[in-house]
Amino acid sequence: MRSVLYYASLENAIRFFLSVFILFIPMKTAIYPISYSLFLFFSGIYFYKNRLFFSFKDFVITYQKLLIAFGLVIASMVTSNLLSPYVSFGSWKIIFEYVVRYFLLFVVLIVLYQNAVISKRFLLISILCALSIQGIDGLYQAISGIDFIRGHLGSIAGEGMNGGIRAAMFHRNTFGLFMAIGITLSTLLLIFENDLSPKHYQTLFLSITIPFFIFGLLFSYSRSAWVFCTVFLAIYLFKEYKRLTYKHYALLLILIVSIVCFFLYFDTLFLRFVQLIHLNSSDRDIIWLDSIRLIQAHPIVGYGLMSYQKIASQNTFSVHNSFLEIMLFLGIVGFAAFSFLLYVALEKIVQIKNSVLLAFFVAFLVVSQFDHSIISNAPMLSALSLFAFFIFAQKSEPSPR
Repeated sequence: MRSVLYYASLENAIRFFLSVFILFIPMKTAIYPISYSLFLFFSGIYFYKNRLFFSFKDFVITYQKLLIAFGLVIASMVTSNLLSPYVSFGSWKIIFEYVVRYFLLFVVLIVLYQNAVISKRFLLISILCALSIQGIDGLYQAISGIDFIRGHLGSIAGEGMNGGIRAAMFHRNTFGLFMAIGITLSTLLLIFENDLSPKHYQTLFLSITIPFFIFGLLFSYSRSAWVFCTVFLAIYLFKEYKRLTYKHYALLLILIVSIVCFFLYFDTLFLRFVQLIHLNSSDRDIIWLDSIRLIQAHPIVGYGLMSYQKIASQNTFSVHNSFLEIMLFLGIVGFAAFSFLLYVALEKIVQIKNSVLLAFFVAFLVVSQFDHSIISNAPMLSALSLFAFFIFAQKSEPSPR
């Protein structure tokens, strides 16, 4: 009896700290690394007690191509750093985080999933709960001018330092992206993919959260997040049009009309939409041209990770384009490695014929051409680690013990 209680509590500890980690992914607080460390700690104890070393051997065999692709990415990072005079401690820290924070998270989740400690449903619920808290916080921030979690300032005004709402996150574009993920997940589970969630209380929960996500998405004023939603829905509806009924189209029409009314009523929203239509890049085009100039001067292995501030003529922290960022830091070698990694993920998505994952894949790829560094943005990379789990954790769904 004691043994059963011990393992049950150990599994619950793993689930608890994983949920806390997911909750704090969007926020730059100490709880994020602490909860992740505790999640790994209890997972390690579970692996040791249950002798799961063979699971890791099976993982290497099963995901050989993925491991090769990721290994090539890490090798390109190390090579570029070694050959660059512009690297710093932060350049090597990025490699450490790629291995220990993002890839290790993916590996541990896969093994826990294979041993029925976690399920996809558990992760989806944890993600939606975390996003819902941020959505509610965003609405509170819009009303009071300050969020209740971290005290960030924000408003539904479209301009100025505190223009737009961001809840407890460090930037409104990050908040917008996570609200976009929230609305796409909620809409899919509630309207299009009913078999993924039970009825009753979860249906009520999703119905309540969607308005929060829509409000947060709109008043983040994040044009890249709007593009994310548009691309996602376009890909998904194109792939699944045969399954859609008149009810689906009616609900989608109501959703679109409601959003259009918001744009017509609020001048700040309409102005941001006009900027999007006119392809206003907010000076990103200057950064991109500067990056292209630098890439042409050093195209093979790049300048090393986190080198842009030392070599650029523009005063900015980010290239705002994932392709240019990879080419600038890692050159053609690194770009080829990342391309192979993307190919492995896309190949798996096509193999399992999953329209939801395909839509997310394309939407993430598109939005990364404008915002959210895939080299140093911790929330984005953590989200991609969870996304990778849903791509590769393909088997009959177990019931958690």
